Amino acid sequence: MEILKYEKIEASFKPWNEDYFAVAKALIEFISTKEFEVIHIGSTSFMVGGKGIIDLSILYKNNDLNKAVNHIKSLGFQDQISQKPFPKERPRKDGMVIFNNSKYIIHLHVIENNSIEYIKQIKYKEYMLSNPSARKEYENKKLEILKKGIIEQEAYGKEKSPFVKSIITKIDI
Repeated sequence: MEILKYEKIEASFKPWNEDYFAVAKALIEFISTKEFEVIHIGSTSFMVGGKGIIDLSILYKNNDLNKAVNHIKSLGFQDQISQKPFPKERPRKDGMVIFNNSKYIIHLHVIENNSIEYIKQIKYKEYMLSNPSARKEYENKKLEILKKGIIEQEAYGKEKSPFVKSIITKIDI
């Protein structure tokens, strides 16, 4: 698998499809090592349509943040392109892959294993997978944002953030 140069895309709505699972699985196998586990998170992991960006988290232990970042950069992942990038202590690295002749944008979050952030990601995913009505509501929220003409990735993310936070407040962490 080759990690290609990241392309920042405008927000749009692509219906969820099973290819997201296949791409995530291939990436997990490509990135994972004995030291670093990789998990599939975000909308594509819980069958919600949206931009179609595949979010993954690489999990490090023992203060090995820099080692994890060096590992994924050696695979071709690049620094996040953003006016407000994630902080250095919780970075995101980005890339793109071609899978079955289609482009997939990848956001790779670097998270400490068993941290509060990790637990939130897992619990949020579990909640969304077990609540079809919440998944539908999230898709509708995304469509509402697009109908307002908000297509810049960061502005779009900011608009959908209250929905995500409302779910996280319901979850027992």
